[in-house]
Amino acid sequence: MKHPFLIILASLSLFVSCKKKSEQGYQCKADLVCPAVVCIAYWSNLHFTITDKATGRDLLFGSNPSLTVADIKLYKKQNSPYTQVSVHLDNIQKRLFTMQAADTMALQIKDEPLQYLLVKKFCADECCARNAVEIVQEGKLLIANEQKLIRFRY
Repeated sequence: MKHPFLIILASLSLFVSCKKKSEQGYQCKADLVCPAVVCIAYWSNLHFTITDKATGRDLLFGSNPSLTVADIKLYKKQNSPYTQVSVHLDNIQKRLFTMQAADTMALQIKDEPLQYLLVKKFCADECCARNAVEIVQEGKLLIANEQKLIRFRY
């Protein structure tokens, strides 16, 4: 009598753990095919903001912001050296962005040491562009929200 109960319990546990794992990552829409569009350039986008590690407060767009876009430097790795890429401000959607994201990047806030970033997943659900939606920042996985916004911790 005890053995069927254990089998049912183990099966249920396995089902729940598999379901949790599949829900943890960002779910991309189907890759968009744009046969009528001629892409002159193909953009790799990263949309982000900086939040406080302890409180989660937005340090760029929250009330009483303590950082400005001038405090943020983003680098991408090309071959061996890191090259700085331009970071733009979007006050309407309250985010910073670059259209030059790469698989390996580094973030510098003020004059602090570089924080290394590894893009684990891009979604190609726009014509001529892809968006970084899962990034490992200093060993922690960050997943974008529905607006494809990554919240880096500082």
